[in-house]
Amino acid sequence: MVKYCIDIYLGEDTMHYIMGTPRDQLVIFNSYLDEIIPKDSPVRFIDLYIESLDLIKLGFKVPKLLTGAPPYEPTLLLRIYIYCYFEKVRSSRKIEKECRRNQELIWLTCNLAPDFKTIADFRKNNKKGLKNIFKEFLLLCKKLNLLSLKLTAIDGTKIRAQNANNEVYKRNTIDDRKDHIEEKIEEYINILNKNDAEENEELELSKEETGKILKKVCKLKKLHNKVEIIKGLFESDESLEKYFATDSDSRFQSDKGQVAPGYNAQICSDNKNKIIVAADVTNESNDCNQMSPMLNKLKDIKKELEIEEKTSMIMDAGYHNENEIMKNKDDDDVDILLQSRLEAKKENKRRKFEKKRVNKNKVPKEGFELEHFKYDKEKDVCICPLGHILERINKKPKLTGLSYKNIYGTKACKNCVNRNDCTKNKNGRKICLSVNKEQMDNYFELMKTEENRKKLIKRKEIVEHPFGTIKRNWGFNYFMQRGLKKVKAEFTFICFIYNLKRILNLVPLKDLYKVLENA
Repeated sequence: MVKYCIDIYLGEDTMHYIMGTPRDQLVIFNSYLDEIIPKDSPVRFIDLYIESLDLIKLGFKVPKLLTGAPPYEPTLLLRIYIYCYFEKVRSSRKIEKECRRNQELIWLTCNLAPDFKTIADFRKNNKKGLKNIFKEFLLLCKKLNLLSLKLTAIDGTKIRAQNANNEVYKRNTIDDRKDHIEEKIEEYINILNKNDAEENEELELSKEETGKILKKVCKLKKLHNKVEIIKGLFESDESLEKYFATDSDSRFQSDKGQVAPGYNAQICSDNKNKIIVAADVTNESNDCNQMSPMLNKLKDIKKELEIEEKTSMIMDAGYHNENEIMKNKDDDDVDILLQSRLEAKKENKRRKFEKKRVNKNKVPKEGFELEHFKYDKEKDVCICPLGHILERINKKPKLTGLSYKNIYGTKACKNCVNRNDCTKNKNGRKICLSVNKEQMDNYFELMKTEENRKKLIKRKEIVEHPFGTIKRNWGFNYFMQRGLKKVKAEFTFICFIYNLKRILNLVPLKDLYKVLENA
């Protein structure tokens, strides 16, 4: 491009500024597309990587070439999605704009710009392909020697769904909501009737104001029909207590004191380079049932990558579920390492003590907590800190929470001088012990070894790094899709983008090109 300078006379000095090409100047020589992108741009690797993929094998839907206007090539739409997610753009309308003004995207698409509906439909119709590209990319990570799978960690985070709080309907308030809508409709209609009745006098409402009220009435009538349908769902299903109208698969999730409709996203991250090796999404509000699903996903990945070495999988106390621990603690392929809830409570208490927030009226007080009661296996009794014997009350184990437990108690509590420090129960202190107490104690004793403690300390740095990048740095703290299947596909694709960015930071482009050429 031709550039020119302009001189500005300032007294004795003349100032020169670099100026661009005039908009009305005729350009003789045009540049070609490949010239606008630097040779070391990551977009070139994205292009080469997509070329190396077999989309049909990965499960992408390839349209049949029929009569009429030809469709866009699936590889083109996949290039668009990968690049735009890479650059933190997820909205199909914003992606359409980027296709027309972003130089790198113009180069990547060869100056094509699909409309937002085509872009959105590709994401909606290719759930399987978007999930499988995550696994395919892990094969490339293995070739680059970026994975070890000797030490991994799992964790979950809450991500908002496409469902506002006012679009959650409850059985016990659905009638009140319906009545409120009917009252508002009647109120607006009365205003319009009153305005129409004053024929000989000047109208109170202008045509514009009347039009606005009519629009509100129309909107409220649609909402009334919607509420009627949802009320019918409550009547037909007695077990249904809440209905999430926009995304029916979402559920209330609590995150840092805020409760909102969303999902619980799970990842398993490798210690070597913090690469995500497994991802899943559930609508359960906690992690206690997610150990087995994530462990099975890790096993599947190890099988696909042909890694036979035993893996250690670390998790926090949120995954503490006795049934899950008993089921997986002796696994031959994956060694699960879990911080016990007891240890987590001790840690929280220590922090509270340091911040001087200890509740002096809390019962049981220090010295009378569960860990201070000793269990005698031979006599099948518990011994309290003051030496009183607590005998088993129940004949058969009772299901308490997620496991079967035996309950122990004593009549000595009635005359105990420390009763108020131990319990507020009028029938005295009751101790619940799991039927698997001995095995669980042995397992958590094993967690206290020096080797396992060192591994458990690493959990945060292994698994919270990806979540921090995805949610805080990229702003991906809500889903664009609706429904559990689509949300799973979207989150898995986001994890693939994270891995893509990760290896571009770790490996020089020339080495990545060599691996693709030899693939």
